[in-house]
Amino acid sequence: MLKTIKNLRAEDVSFCWYGPRSTDVSELDKFLKIEGNISCYGPNIARNQPMLTSELPKERNKFSIDNLAKKLMGENRLLAFIEKNNIHSILPYDTNHELEIFCKENNIKLLSSTDEVKDYLRDKTKIDEISRAIGLQTIPGVPGTIDDFEFEPLVKEFGKPLFLHFAEGAGGTGNRIVSSKEEFEKVKLEQKGKRLNVKKYFVGKTCTIDICVTPNEVICGTLEEELIGAEPLSSNSTEYVGSSWFGNSYSYELRKKISDIGVALGNFARKEGFLGCFHPDFLIGKDDGIFLTELNMRFGGSCGAYTKIQSVSGQTPLFVLHALTFIRPELEFDSKNINEQNLKALNYSLLVLKNNFGKSIKISSQHKSGLYKILDKNISFSKKAKLSDLKTRKDVLLVGLPDSEEDTIIGEGAFICEVLIRFPVSDLNSKLNIKGKALVEKIFSTIIF
Repeated sequence: MLKTIKNLRAEDVSFCWYGPRSTDVSELDKFLKIEGNISCYGPNIARNQPMLTSELPKERNKFSIDNLAKKLMGENRLLAFIEKNNIHSILPYDTNHELEIFCKENNIKLLSSTDEVKDYLRDKTKIDEISRAIGLQTIPGVPGTIDDFEFEPLVKEFGKPLFLHFAEGAGGTGNRIVSSKEEFEKVKLEQKGKRLNVKKYFVGKTCTIDICVTPNEVICGTLEEELIGAEPLSSNSTEYVGSSWFGNSYSYELRKKISDIGVALGNFARKEGFLGCFHPDFLIGKDDGIFLTELNMRFGGSCGAYTKIQSVSGQTPLFVLHALTFIRPELEFDSKNINEQNLKALNYSLLVLKNNFGKSIKISSQHKSGLYKILDKNISFSKKAKLSDLKTRKDVLLVGLPDSEEDTIIGEGAFICEVLIRFPVSDLNSKLNIKGKALVEKIFSTIIF
């Protein structure tokens, strides 16, 4: 697959992970060495691995990766951790201004493109401009500031409901769907001064691919259908809640088109100075029309799960290729062959469980991450396990549950765990199917009290 990677040893590729979950890098030992782990959410996945987290004992609250560096620097914990563990490089899920300054001042190599380059590319108000640059059709709409728009003229031009795609807000949390003037005025007040795209709304399938831009190649991952806004996972109809790498209703031809668009996007991004992994979102309309809706210039929210899936499927994870792009930029990759192999579906699904109950909940200390049997009304713990142990549709792998000997309070909106399974959970319209909903109810009834 790669021309020179076979001679690399894990210790040749080492860094400190900086991301939302410690478990995103929990099964990469054969590819690289994790010098440290700086994360919003635990648990401590490796007792001998240096770890720094924003979590409190017996408590897990909603926290954003955007604020992690600032919080840890304010508490004088980040520099102390770096110095104690002799860390020289950081691979971030995403960058921000505070992290970049910290690394520059402390002579830490940041394995990422700059925040300035990313900000230009991920500006949602420029998505139509980028789409046209690579020859892609656009969804009818208009960019601007929410204060400058009125409901009636927009409805006259685009119809109801309106899709308000704000520049800020990851994972769909910045999106709004409005059908009345009252709803529009409420959003207008809440988002005063915010930039957005006002778009014509239509129902379609949502999907993405992970893309790694190297100095000379663009490598595309497996097509990933994104599950959007589904009870009981989320009441926000535009929020990301899970992924499916199954074939679903995506033909080979459609997968190839999306991969080719990914290559075009990667080449465009490189011309703007970007290297590394990013995560574009697409909307698939009638007759398999493909629309680019967003460029997430970072790893995707499913990066930890997809990395594990690639590893157990005999692939070199894009996560590793990203690291090599900055550590060993002279390496060459057979991108044509990799991209062709990645057109094949991978039979895994992911659900991301958060506390969307509108109040704090409690997770019992007896429930740990691991393999569980799916029973009629709940799930039952089998053993501590890795993804390679998940072999049948009768099992489910829970990853990232609190690692505590006491019960843990999960604050409103906070991450609970990831759920990996071997059967489809999509209804083919990017919503959770009946079997997926039933599984979520069984998990909640087991681990929450």
